[in-house]
Amino acid sequence: MNGADEVSFVLRRGLAVLVWIGITGNTENIQGVYVQGGSGGTLSLVLATVFLGLLTPLGEELVFRGVITTALLRHGVVLGVVGSTLIFAIAHGFNIVFPAAVVAGLATTEIYRRSGSIWTAVVVHVVFNLPTIPVMVAAGMG
Repeated sequence: MNGADEVSFVLRRGLAVLVWIGITGNTENIQGVYVQGGSGGTLSLVLATVFLGLLTPLGEELVFRGVITTALLRHGVVLGVVGSTLIFAIAHGFNIVFPAAVVAGLATTEIYRRSGSIWTAVVVHVVFNLPTIPVMVAAGMG
């Protein structure tokens, strides 16, 4: 992913969230607990960012791409990509995170499928998640 791709990726995520809010009116943020945890000073901000920005993407990619996508791809590309993306997004709940999870799920699933490496999906997921806590804390969303 180059810089323009990353900016496009972030903009699509933001647009998906805004469309979700516009359609449903649902602004419930299930990641608020991370933001509350990150609001307790520098150490808590760093720890919350490490958990959501680094460890969560690693665990989720091992499960969703490493296990689920791999299994579904045996039944075809469409089922593998769409099925894995929907399972990933639904696992995040029907809330403000859902549309962002769809965008992230599509991107990481397709990158995994094309590269054949779980690590490329982990890197993309880290890029997606890493700024979440600092931005939400700065915006007072916790």
